Amino acid sequence: MHRALKTLVASGLLEYEHSTRLYSPGMRLFELGQIFRSRHHFLDLVYKRVKQICDIGGHTGYITVFDGADLMVLRVVRGSNPLAIASTPGYKSSAYATSNGRAMLALLEDAAWKQRVPEPLPFVSPNSPRNHEELLERIGKIRATGRSYASNEIVEGVSSQGVAMRDPDTMEIFGVAISYPASLGTPELKEKIAILLDQMRTDLRLRTD
Repeated sequence: MHRALKTLVASGLLEYEHSTRLYSPGMRLFELGQIFRSRHHFLDLVYKRVKQICDIGGHTGYITVFDGADLMVLRVVRGSNPLAIASTPGYKSSAYATSNGRAMLALLEDAAWKQRVPEPLPFVSPNSPRNHEELLERIGKIRATGRSYASNEIVEGVSSQGVAMRDPDTMEIFGVAISYPASLGTPELKEKIAILLDQMRTDLRLRTD
């Protein structure tokens, strides 16, 4: 419980008053509530489809939004796989070093995503882009294929596939990632998840047009 509370404080969901040793709701919790309320309909549609994908494969899914140069987890679908990987809502990570984050950046014009990404890029892992040129190359591939992939970047031993889409009413960008242990990342699994994510985007586009 103590570790969970420390994580919530670090993410801004809770505030801790040292003099009283009491916790109270943080500003980030309020901001998340505002996002949930204003984006509720589209977010629910995305969540239902992510849950379907996770139910099929037993893996873990995340729905994220931008928070400056980072992405922030809004919702988590915990997988049934014994090796399920999960973070808590409010967790933040560098957008350029995640599959869903790079997919989200790929929806922006080059000038726009460069404003969201530090220069120079801080080192995350040998598998992450080391500079804007490498990031631009990966974004170009995502734009061409519609698919984004990461392995052994933010968390060692974890792979993920991500996509991004806009809420048609607000134009807010949402990212989706399906994560699984890197040791299980066979070509067959990667293709299966990619197809399910492609179908999700297509279906959501048809339902919201």
